[in-house]
Amino acid sequence: MSAHAPLPPTSRWGRRAIALGGALLTVAAGTAGVIAGGGWGQPATAQTLDDLDAAEEVVDELTDAQAAAIDRYEAAWATIEGTRSELAALERSTAALAAEVAATTQALERRARVAFKRGPMESFEVLFQAEAAQLALERVGLLSALQRRDRVEVDQAAAAQVALEQSRELIRVREAELLALQEVLEAEAAVLQEELDRASQQAEEIRTLVARQRRVDRGAQQGIYACIFDRGATRFRDTWGAPRSGGRRHKGTDVFAAYRAPVYAITSGVVHRHSNSGLGGIGLYLRGDDGNIYYYAHLDSIDPAARVGTRVTAGELVGRNGYSGNASRSAPHVHFELHPGGGAAINPYRWLAAACF
Repeated sequence: MSAHAPLPPTSRWGRRAIALGGALLTVAAGTAGVIAGGGWGQPATAQTLDDLDAAEEVVDELTDAQAAAIDRYEAAWATIEGTRSELAALERSTAALAAEVAATTQALERRARVAFKRGPMESFEVLFQAEAAQLALERVGLLSALQRRDRVEVDQAAAAQVALEQSRELIRVREAELLALQEVLEAEAAVLQEELDRASQQAEEIRTLVARQRRVDRGAQQGIYACIFDRGATRFRDTWGAPRSGGRRHKGTDVFAAYRAPVYAITSGVVHRHSNSGLGGIGLYLRGDDGNIYYYAHLDSIDPAARVGTRVTAGELVGRNGYSGNASRSAPHVHFELHPGGGAAINPYRWLAAACF
């Protein structure tokens, strides 16, 4: 009998093909989940820490989805690589068996040629030609064993060849499916990365925005407020009623900061209107959700996103600090006014101090 180890049965390769199919279905199902999961929830305009928590949850969900997609992809490739390795072993074993069968076939052909020249010789002829009965029986047994071995090896080689061809075809089909899924996965990975980058950026913006905010509980000033400049990068004092040119009295607070420093909404509300005059220069009016009108004067510019009618959140960028109007070039600042209910101006110092100090 052959010294080669027996080949794996064809059913094993059927199971391997099923495993491959299962791996591919897993990848496909996960991909479908990614597709169906598109349009991850984006938090509305942020105002509180709750909104920040929601944004960070989106980032966590997208990160988990990306990791799961990578895991499915790697698992599928591990399955098919294992199958390729086993297929290579099967091909080597089949090649060795094919060589042995070729030798057996040659021996059979030689026997056939001898038998054709001598005529048919049955087992009993071998028996009569033997010099002794025991030797004859041994020769008959040996001949029978050789014939059985020949038949077994030929049948085994044929079965192995069939299994090999079937396995090659199954692998070819599954690899084609996997390559198609690879393209889908790469496209979905790109989408996921884009979503993740956008969500991460939004979470960071909200985190920065929330850091500018604070809750104020002081008389008429109730709710979420933000300093109109970055804390620690501004200075101001109470100059309400101080004399101004032309016999005027100061009706606001001058808040000083670096030229073109970012200027923020003191509270959430809607941009009410823009203005531009020789006295106040470039100005912006914010109607807060608290019902008050807040006026920013002497701006260098208004942020393009702060259009009239646009809703803004406390701490959101609305403009840049400047010295437009009659302000001194050497002292860029925002002249800030507070008009409760849209009426006459009152001293805004305490409102600013509560938000900035």
